[in-house]
Amino acid sequence: MIQNEQQTKMMILYSLWSAGCPMPTVTLSQILGEFGIGAIGTTGEIYDLAEKKHITVIDDDDVEYIVLQKTGQEIATTLGRDLSPSVREKLMLTTAREVAKLRKDLGVAASYEGKESGGYEVYVSLSDEGSALMDLKMFAPTRAQADIMIANFKDDPYKVYREVLASMTKSRR
Repeated sequence: MIQNEQQTKMMILYSLWSAGCPMPTVTLSQILGEFGIGAIGTTGEIYDLAEKKHITVIDDDDVEYIVLQKTGQEIATTLGRDLSPSVREKLMLTTAREVAKLRKDLGVAASYEGKESGGYEVYVSLSDEGSALMDLKMFAPTRAQADIMIANFKDDPYKVYREVLASMTKSRR
């Protein structure tokens, strides 16, 4: 079904773009596996895209995550039409299914509530298999800022968790 390395690279970028969030390498390999692309081929193209700075590969607790960079996003949105409509549709559906599985395993919740005194309380939480990893409540002076805070958290809840954890566990000198 896949004809060349360029098409595989485009599928990787398009899948990450449609996911809208970082994705474990193994999940991306599973998605492309449904198109007959093996893990070895996927891995080679991932590292080639990383070399060209279209994506970034991040290692977190022995799990590799792929993060779409701005140039990769631009390629996916402008050249994504080079993929056939049936491939794009199947890729989007397969990606959505796999991201839903990831989010089911890792509970991500975010909301806000207006305060009588003005401003908004923003609530974000992260859980793994029912165990709370993080519950955070913050103040936002405007609804727009509350929306931005929630969007940024949902874009990469792992990053927020890692940064809060790192900030709270660093040693004091």
